[in-house]
Amino acid sequence: MLTNLWYVAEWSKAVKDKPVRVKLLGQNFVLFRDKAGKVNCLSDVCIHRGGSLSKGWTTDRNCVACPYHGWEFDAEGKVQFIPSRGEGAPIPERARIDAYPTEERYGMIWVFLGDLPEEERYPIPEFPEYDDKANWRAVEVDYNWTGSVDRVVENGIDIAHTAFVHPGFGYQEMADKNEILKVDRGEYWGSSDNVLYPPQLEGNFGLMKLFRADKAATYVTPAFYLPGHCVRLHIKVNSWMEMIIFDANTPIDENTTRSFAVQVRNFFKWPIFDNGAKKRTKKVFGEDGDIVAELSPNYLPESLEHEVSVEQDKFMGAWRMIRRKHIEEKGWKIDTKAMKPFEGEKVFTIPSPGRRANPHFKWALDTVPLVPPKRRSVPAQAKDSTEPESV
Repeated sequence: MLTNLWYVAEWSKAVKDKPVRVKLLGQNFVLFRDKAGKVNCLSDVCIHRGGSLSKGWTTDRNCVACPYHGWEFDAEGKVQFIPSRGEGAPIPERARIDAYPTEERYGMIWVFLGDLPEEERYPIPEFPEYDDKANWRAVEVDYNWTGSVDRVVENGIDIAHTAFVHPGFGYQEMADKNEILKVDRGEYWGSSDNVLYPPQLEGNFGLMKLFRADKAATYVTPAFYLPGHCVRLHIKVNSWMEMIIFDANTPIDENTTRSFAVQVRNFFKWPIFDNGAKKRTKKVFGEDGDIVAELSPNYLPESLEHEVSVEQDKFMGAWRMIRRKHIEEKGWKIDTKAMKPFEGEKVFTIPSPGRRANPHFKWALDTVPLVPPKRRSVPAQAKDSTEPESV
């Protein structure tokens, strides 16, 4: 699990007038709206006696109150009122918890979990079709995985598995015909162009059969983004019909992932077709979920030493390389093993921008330990350990 990235914490519609608890990167957080409607995010722990702020309430001070003793925390994590001391009483300097930047996009609440200043953060991935209501119809789907987020993202960009896991998307006998045409990648993203030869379309009261013949060439472009651990799957059904599945994959903990998915389509844009779109999207997630839950090991291997890959795996290799770079060079990976001895005895928190801005402040909570970067340079001509083997 990586810090210093944007993650989706919850659907916007789920956070109204009461605080909401969410779990990300193995830690608990509280989301609450102020009077202006802005969503705020804090660590879900009162540094007085450990109360859960998400079980409290919002106040006239634009704060969230702890249900145990009523301490009120503002959007910056600072205590503004201690009822037992009365109005106007001084507040201890250390009465503060971590607060995290938030944004609402695509019907989702995004939270930046890390301490990087704003100008150094990777951006939230673009999804312009979501706001283009005139040309695209959107539906939302939620799915919980038993599996690490790294495995979930890799599954989402793996075209070769479709012929075996998704009967509606591929034939096993056509597996060697499906082809990767092009792979692009940047510092924190990657995309690939592919051609597949899937079965005839189904759904929408049988109408889909009219729009693509059996085994007709279909062009599919999967993409991944490190921020949000997002996967974007763009499917060109035919020359005029397109659909996109955009899912943000949030690591709840090492073994659990929650996908916030939006599917948009530029055809059959009437509400009567929404339930069918949701049902088919959930079916695909379910087929993938059964496979991912049984993968060994649960976590993504750091190299190919104990795996064998071929040229059809090169796009997944791009995902692994970018992820590994941010672990080994930037040191963004949470060291969950170092936290195990303190389970149930100590509360950790994700480092926030407020900590970096106040380096001499003595915080009450310790931050999660991180795996130290290796700080090694790799010659440009060296073979990347995520590259497939020659055959």
